[in-house]
Amino acid sequence: MTGEEAVLLLVDSLNKFEVDYMVVGSFSTNAYGIARATKDADFVVQTTEEKRARLTESLPEAFIIDQQVTFETVTGHRRQIIKIPSIPFVIELFDLSDEPYDKERFARRTRSKLVELDVWLPTPEDVVVQKLRWAARAKRPKDLQDACDVIKVQGPKLDWPYIEEWCGKLGASGVLSEARNLAGEP
Repeated sequence: MTGEEAVLLLVDSLNKFEVDYMVVGSFSTNAYGIARATKDADFVVQTTEEKRARLTESLPEAFIIDQQVTFETVTGHRRQIIKIPSIPFVIELFDLSDEPYDKERFARRTRSKLVELDVWLPTPEDVVVQKLRWAARAKRPKDLQDACDVIKVQGPKLDWPYIEEWCGKLGASGVLSEARNLAGEP
């Protein structure tokens, strides 16, 4: 099994059990920007405990599911970790938070194709905003580069007023200016 196959298995189960979700992180960056290798996948989910239990019970034995929901240090959001040691690959299921921006980007998600499956993805604008939010908070160069890559590919098609508004509200305006300069976007 590959990481992509693991993601597709999870997406299939999410769709089957009617769990509201969106694929975020590097997989969403790859959909709109310049693809890069990754050893993890991130999802935002909005679900009940009953659906979560049915979902995790349906996954293959290769998926080692941490039953303890924890808090992620950068965002402070609740998450559940699924490890696939044979690859190695990690999937993180983040619960949709009550933060206004998280609710906004979840409401704006769009249906797209990942290989042969329909998946829910954030908009390219929300990928840029979230990556810049993480770059500002966690100071991870990879997040800034991911945002730059989406800007390079999507540039003129992006809703810049939306990106500027949310980066301003989230304290990422400085990083947005840096990303635009690095990506060659006026």
